[in-house]
Amino acid sequence: MFDNKFPYRYCPILAISPSETLGLKELPAKDKDFILPVFPLKSWASAKELKSSIDKIEEVIGKDRKWIADIDYEDLFGRKTEKYRQVHHDLLKLTDSTNGYHNWCNFVKEHPNSIPCLQLKNLSEISTQIRVLSSFKRGVVVILKQVDIESQNYKIILPQLKEVNNLLIILDLEQITKEQVELSHQILMYLNAIKLILPQSLISLSSTSFPDSFGGYHKGVKSIYERALFDKLGTSIDNLIYSDRGSARATKMSGGAGVPPPRIDYSCRNEWNFIRMEFSETSESLTKSEKQALVKKEKKELYTLISKQIMAESYWEGDLALWANYIIELTSKGDDFGINSAQKATAVRINKHLHTQLHYDWLEDIDDTDDDWID
Repeated sequence: MFDNKFPYRYCPILAISPSETLGLKELPAKDKDFILPVFPLKSWASAKELKSSIDKIEEVIGKDRKWIADIDYEDLFGRKTEKYRQVHHDLLKLTDSTNGYHNWCNFVKEHPNSIPCLQLKNLSEISTQIRVLSSFKRGVVVILKQVDIESQNYKIILPQLKEVNNLLIILDLEQITKEQVELSHQILMYLNAIKLILPQSLISLSSTSFPDSFGGYHKGVKSIYERALFDKLGTSIDNLIYSDRGSARATKMSGGAGVPPPRIDYSCRNEWNFIRMEFSETSESLTKSEKQALVKKEKKELYTLISKQIMAESYWEGDLALWANYIIELTSKGDDFGINSAQKATAVRINKHLHTQLHYDWLEDIDDTDDDWID
């Protein structure tokens, strides 16, 4: 599978969150056939069991499609333990490194469409984990972060994979800026080091540059530096596979107080275009419920206005039969099925981004999506 005949074109790392799963779910079926998503496992919304997260993945991509399974350590260990539900205790068991991550290996075995990531928190029994995961004959994925390179841990991890033939190495740079694009020669050194140790492996480069803030701007454009970096390096490494965060941040931001100003982002090949509008000042004499009613009314009006402006811009791809376009068009008409929250606006951006990046070098059929949508 992880060889020159690799059937996928794109391996985005996606959170099990409402926006990211909806953005992927609403892609055309033939797009999903060429995307191999990486899902770091975490709890789904307020569900109590880990099964709900797996059910959500299968609902989004289809029960017969493959996906790469990892564990979202940041979400798990970033929570207060008193807020743990059963799902978090189940995930904790998967992080137990005893007997070569025995619990993790069993979990993977029980989910036949999952392709396992090697767990790297405890390297002392890595050989046992590699042997067991390899025995499933689905392939093994290793996600190396920059800290693994800088700490020299890769010199412990990679040599033990020399006998694994079905192997994907994802170099995940996480959040990047323009500086990493300018220092691409250093990233190339990392990629060449991996290829030297594991010449049989398929390599993917992942990162994201989606910004933390749009405050103070009405409209503008943000460069997609992960694509710029990949394009600089793609010709230097054979069969390098593109990966990113689907236009989400590497580290999730905690929600602030209040309703965020309405904003719609429109993903293009090399940049995210956006239009953002502030709410009007509300009178202090109003009650809380009166303020909420005014904000709700104005929010719909602003999303409607923003959608109309997006559709009037030169970057609008009016002939593209994609869910994201359909929702923006509905929003421009003031339809109740249009964008009515930051969460849905994010799903629209992610849907358009995933489709555009999948078809980045495949432009001849970018407008042909076939599928219909169900509201």
